Amino acid sequence: MSDVLTISELVSPQSVHYGLDAGSRKRLFQSMAEALVDPAALDKEEAVDEIYDALVERERLGSTALGDGVAIPHCRVNCPRIAGAFYTLAEPIEYEAPDEKPVDLVFVLLVPKEEKNAHIAALQRLAQLFSEASHLAGLRGAQCNASLFAELVRIDDTLSAANLDRRSA
Repeated sequence: MSDVLTISELVSPQSVHYGLDAGSRKRLFQSMAEALVDPAALDKEEAVDEIYDALVERERLGSTALGDGVAIPHCRVNCPRIAGAFYTLAEPIEYEAPDEKPVDLVFVLLVPKEEKNAHIAALQRLAQLFSEASHLAGLRGAQCNASLFAELVRIDDTLSAANLDRRSA
């Protein structure tokens, strides 16, 4: 990975999901865990349980909601590399956000248990991505998985260009 972690290093078009009908945080975590398990895993049920349990345990430490309808649930699990998935929700769900608003944009991040630094870079990048109202409006305006992925990449490209502009100034 480069010094600056990009969104395309965390998600692929297959890990971006438009309009998930979650209903609750627990059902959201279950859906995410099922989608994130490697299809080639020998014991898929055990792998789903590991991800689900790790997400729930992390939330017990404090809500991963940022505010403005955004949450970044993340956890450490047995996985080969840092990976993520992005979801828009069909209906916002209660998430104990600091601004008390329900969440409708969710970026889940799985981090290898032994990894030390990449998850901090990933969380910083995601915080940048979700920090501007125009970015959130663009993501909420997407109408399918493909347009949602394209919008994520477009926003990430603007962040990369802005970082390059700052370095050369």
